[in-house]
Amino acid sequence: MNILTYLLVKQTFWEDLMEELEDVWKMFEDFFLMIKEVTYDVLVNSVGGESVNLILIGIGAVAVMLILLAIINR
Repeated sequence: MNILTYLLVKQTFWEDLMEELEDVWKMFEDFFLMIKEVTYDVLVNSVGGESVNLILIGIGAVAVMLILLAIINR
């Protein structure tokens, strides 16, 4: 009887792996949500949503240009 109960309750390796990956995903999600609350939300409340979005788009464009220039100049 104990063996039958053990086999019914035991999770497979794949189920354990999927559960661990979901936990890791949840941790990353919580981490980046915390960073967003500390930075982006504070800037939006103080400056305004459109201005912050334009600044972030500009920073992203400059970052892409620098990366592409580094690749091209190799």
